[in-house]
Amino acid sequence: MSEHALTTVVPDRIWSLERPVWFGGVRLRARTTVVRLDDGSLLLHTPSPPTDAVAEELDALGPVRWLVVPNRWHHLGAPAAAARFREATLVGPASALRRNRELRLDLELDAGELGERVPELEALPLEGVPFWDETVFYHRPTRTLLGADLVCSAGARDHWTWRFGARVTGCYERVRLPPDARRKLPDKPAAARSLREMLRRPAERLVIGHGDIIEADWREHLTQAWRLEGVEV
Repeated sequence: MSEHALTTVVPDRIWSLERPVWFGGVRLRARTTVVRLDDGSLLLHTPSPPTDAVAEELDALGPVRWLVVPNRWHHLGAPAAAARFREATLVGPASALRRNRELRLDLELDAGELGERVPELEALPLEGVPFWDETVFYHRPTRTLLGADLVCSAGARDHWTWRFGARVTGCYERVRLPPDARRKLPDKPAAARSLREMLRRPAERLVIGHGDIIEADWREHLTQAWRLEGVEV
């Protein structure tokens, strides 16, 4: 690990923290995204259990005021983060509560209140995929889309277990839907409508939970990944 756990995505505004997680027999890179809001406070998207070193880095950037669980799966680190950053508001979908008994939400994502309290952040729910129950966020000041499981990819930096699994499932050096969700798209027209809303935003990058941040041609990568599953974006 480098001296600093956080890497810069957008200078002075967005940072990334990666950690290994085991899921389905493979070791993935899981990303926490740190966003400095206009008031100087920090929002952690997919919060991870904070080590002392990470907490020290975050304290140097600003006070942590928001912890966002973006879907029903990205909740594992939230209870530990909430215990460490006690003044932060924990936001997430109610569906995540059924998967984690230690999780306590201060605000539910589907209430729409987050956008009112953090106006620079636009919530874009991904309809038609209850398996994820995911909300993607558009950060207006940096023109950044913050996703979780919207798409994934693997590359040379990944653990051999995921490199192997990604080759088998078509995700190696290619942006695809996560394999476990491809047959769980009950309302493809609704998903297509949601994705079109994301594509309309003047974003310069797409941050995802498992894989490298996508900057060049992110619209084409996102569109092609979903079209491979029959979603006509």
